[in-house]
This record gives sequence, C-alpha cells and structure tokens, in this order.
Amino acid sequence: MCEYQTKHRKYLKRHSLVHKDIKELQKIFKCEMCKFRTKSRGSLTNHMLCHKDISEVQMFKCEKCEYQTKHKHVLKIHLLVHKDISEVPMFKCEMCEYQTKRRGSLKSHLLSHKDISEVNTFKCEMCEYQTKRRIPLRDVPEVPTFKCETCEYQTKHRKYLNRHLLVHKDIAELQKMFKCEMCEFQTKTRGSLTKHLLCHKDISDVQMFKCDMCEFQTKRRAGLKRHYLSHKDISEVEMFKCEMCLYQTKQKEHLRRHLLGHKDISEVQIFKCEICQFQTKRRAGLKRHYLSHKDITERQTQNIKNPLEATCWVTRTFQKCKCINVKVCEYQTKLKGSLKTHLLSHQSESEVRMFKCETCGFQTKYRNAHRRHTLLKHKDISDMQITDPRTIMQKVLF
Repeated sequence: MCEYQTKHRKYLKRHSLVHKDIKELQKIFKCEMCKFRTKSRGSLTNHMLCHKDISEVQMFKCEKCEYQTKHKHVLKIHLLVHKDISEVPMFKCEMCEYQTKRRGSLKSHLLSHKDISEVNTFKCEMCEYQTKRRIPLRDVPEVPTFKCETCEYQTKHRKYLNRHLLVHKDIAELQKMFKCEMCEFQTKTRGSLTKHLLCHKDISDVQMFKCDMCEFQTKRRAGLKRHYLSHKDISEVEMFKCEMCLYQTKQKEHLRRHLLGHKDISEVQIFKCEICQFQTKRRAGLKRHYLSHKDITERQTQNIKNPLEATCWVTRTFQKCKCINVKVCEYQTKLKGSLKTHLLSHQSESEVRMFKCETCGFQTKYRNAHRRHTLLKHKDISDMQITDPRTIMQKVLF
C-alpha cells in the first residue's frame, strides 16, 4: 500500500494501522483526561505523559545543554543537534539539496514535493484546514499554553517557547552560533541559517513558490502564504486588531510589531547604533538605519561589533531601477522595499492593485497612502486615543 519497509514484523503490524480507518478497528485507545484517541496502546502510553508534571515522571536530560524531556527516544533525537554532520549519517533528498540528520524529517520533507492530491490528507473537523502531515491535527480540546517568564510571549507549542528563549540569551551565553560561510551573518538557530542561505542562491537553483493571482514569487513557502493574504478582502480573513488604537492587520506578526509603538522605551528591548545615538524598539529598524552610515558605493560591511549589521542584505549591491518602460530613470536605493514602491510609479493603474477608499472615490497604488488618506480625511483625531499629535502618522503607518 506504500513504500514502508522494516526488519521487524511487529513494526509492520503497527504501521499497517495507518492504512486502516478508525471505524474498521475493533478497539480504539482513548485518553480519560482529554479527547485524544489512537490506534495503538503505545501511543496512548506516550500521550499520557503530557498530562503529568515533570516532577511525577522520569526526565531524560541532555548532558551537553539544559534540554530535558519525558521521552527517551526524543532525547536520542535531540542529541543529534550536538553532533557535526560529518559524525552522523545524513539523509538526503533526491529532488533537491535538502539533507537532515533525522530519517523522520526527510519523510516529512518529501511531502513538500508531492501534490496534495497524491497523498493522504488530514482534515480538521472544525474548519476547512487540511494538511499532509498527521502531527498538527491532534484532537485536544484544552491546549496548554507555554509562557515566557521574561516577556509576554506565549505559545501552544513547547518547541516554539524553547526557540523564543534564545532571544533573551546573549551570544556569549550560547555554546554554538550558526554562521554563514558566504557572509558575516550569524544566528542562534539552525533554522534561521537555513532560511538565510536562500538569499545566496539564484532563483534558478531553488524551488520557487509562485502566486497564481499575480507575478509574485518567493523562495519561501511561508512567504507565499503571507502574500496570498494581500489578495483577500478583510471580510474574508481574520483581522488582528490593536486594543489601543484603530490599527488592524491580516498578520499577527505585524500587530506584534505595532504594539511596540504603544510601549514606553523603558518597557522593551532597545537596539542601539554603535556609530551614532540612534536607537529603536525594532531590530529591523536598526538594520535599516545602519544603511544610512554606508556610502552608496560600498558593498561590504565595516568592522562593527554589533552582529545585527552583519546581515547579508546590508552587503548586497544597491538596488537600481531597471524599468523597461522608462527611457531614463536613475533612481537607486539601499532598500529593496523602497525599489518595489518606486517601480509602482512606472506602472499604470490597470497593471497594479489599487487601494480604494470605502467612503469616497479616492484610490491609490500605495497602501500607506491609503492609510494616510483614511486617517486624515475620515477619522477624527479624538478617536485615535493618541496624546501626542506628532505620533499620529507613526500609529497609522506602523
């Protein structure tokens, strides 16, 4: 029925349950504390550990770091993190350059190369969500929340909390930094390095994710998912709203960044420039600021201790306008985003998405111009809950 094979008969029997519908089985193993159910007794035994406190069960601890888990097999998987790729067998994808230390990770990766019509999909009973992977669809009514003790961050996934905690650690505290061999970029997580390496590859060398509705394409699947939101009306998607002003967005991350604007500088982490007195609440804002210290002919970063500057997009050549519809355009910028905005000036209204005002006939190519118009023409300043008029535009744009 599939390509699965093993040296052990008992594993084959257990695997064969995957191909059977729950209705075909004589017995289903159910959890008495939640709605979790499974086809195998071993899965139920493993599941029951999630209901127990770490003080009640044996914890398997890593001798090289602070990691600990309730499952012995999970510790074995974790120990691979501390081994160099030269020390362990690597599982490689035959369709792309992906490789991993874990067989299970390779199996999961191979699904990305298959169309959703070619594989068994797992569907949510409460919404239209479906996935190629079984893990996300666990039937647990009350999901535990993992909270950070240092800030307000919280998540439903322990692994995301562990990754988040790295934010609060200084580089000197970490045993290992993941460094790019092609530039000065370094990061605290392997996943961030993997994503970063895509910027060094030509689009002809990697799988590109293309939008079906416009010409947008990206090297990252998550980037395409975010982009699709731009084609949806706000009535079709969940909007994340600020409780302190009228700001709303389709993306949770944008709301998180926006909320920094409402916090006092003493309440948040501040990113400071080592060359001047500039400081900001946003890491990306510091990266953009460092470009102001660059001569437009520079291509390499200077020797600044702050690792925030050592990012590849700072060292790239500067973006120049190459619009074929214009005979002469000398526009150039240090920011790719600014070039994208500039290119709109060379396109007619029929070629781009227009942002239209729902109150009057105003329309524009620029999202920020639409926000400014809505604020200045149709909103009363007293409704904005802003004490300093100078910050009105900042609240709307960011």
